[in-house]
Amino acid sequence: MLWRVRTTLADRPGNLAAIAAACGQARLNIVSLQVFPTTPQVTDELVVSAPEGWTDVRVAEVFERAGGERVAATRVGDDAISDPATRYLRGVHEVLEEGRDITDVLRDLLETEPPDVADYTGHDVMVLTRRDGSTLQISRAVPFTAVEHERAQAMLSLVSDAGIDVPLITPSPLHDAAPLVRQATLADIEAVTALHERCSVDTLYDRYQVPLKMPMTTRMARRLVVPDRGCALLVQVGPDAVGHGVLELDADTWTFRSIIEDAWQGQGLGTLLLRHAAGRARSEGAERLTFVTAGSNDSLLRAVGDAGFVARVERHDGNVHITVPLRDVRAVEAG
Repeated sequence: MLWRVRTTLADRPGNLAAIAAACGQARLNIVSLQVFPTTPQVTDELVVSAPEGWTDVRVAEVFERAGGERVAATRVGDDAISDPATRYLRGVHEVLEEGRDITDVLRDLLETEPPDVADYTGHDVMVLTRRDGSTLQISRAVPFTAVEHERAQAMLSLVSDAGIDVPLITPSPLHDAAPLVRQATLADIEAVTALHERCSVDTLYDRYQVPLKMPMTTRMARRLVVPDRGCALLVQVGPDAVGHGVLELDADTWTFRSIIEDAWQGQGLGTLLLRHAAGRARSEGAERLTFVTAGSNDSLLRAVGDAGFVARVERHDGNVHITVPLRDVRAVEAG
């Protein structure tokens, strides 16, 4: 059984050796160690392996008898002994490539789940600042160290910078051709990538709810044109893809997430795309369809109304879910 133990020690030679000796006598095996300097003291974080049946109080008492102060013992899993730098880099990947929310990733990295602590004294709050000046707060029973704060702030700054201030390439020209909605294929990877590169940061955020890394990776573009459980739709005007959406079965719910290039917004293309998505969902046997967007995106609400749908609007974790019944929608086959 693994335990993460945090203890504060006076910054003097021999104090850590006393902790190690006490662990050895108690048959606690030290499997990892981090030292967080906080002059004139240091905070040591150790992961120890204890015999079955040990409790947090018993583990903490070993450290207290060896001179440790403010001891907190938390039961942890095997991933607790992973290299911290590797864990944070993996977290960046999860945000930028897999679309996880940065708050959830940081909570996992900082292990903010209610822990088993020997001397719970309340929550410590870490306040982080995004590039736009807004703040993100994370709380935990075990106090944060300055090093943890610096790591978390660096990670937030990194993912906040990704996709920010990306220069827009020249928008696609406003063709006179009639818009065409069709199913995307692997041949559309470059067109979908180019569409996203022409979109503003705000438009990308409304679609993905995270800062989107540009240029888009080929793997992500592939998922956008050939999703695992559903299909992708393109709005094409002339030779250019100016709109895109993914119709996907998530558990028992059909969802649709869409994006329209900035230069083509306000021209009814979003409404056209939503109608086709509803028809495709109906052809798959869906009885209702949920459109998902960021909470600040009012344009989708207008598009749903313009499409003639009667909708139920709900908010989930900062996003808006707009669910419409499909009983009166004509099915649209692939094409």
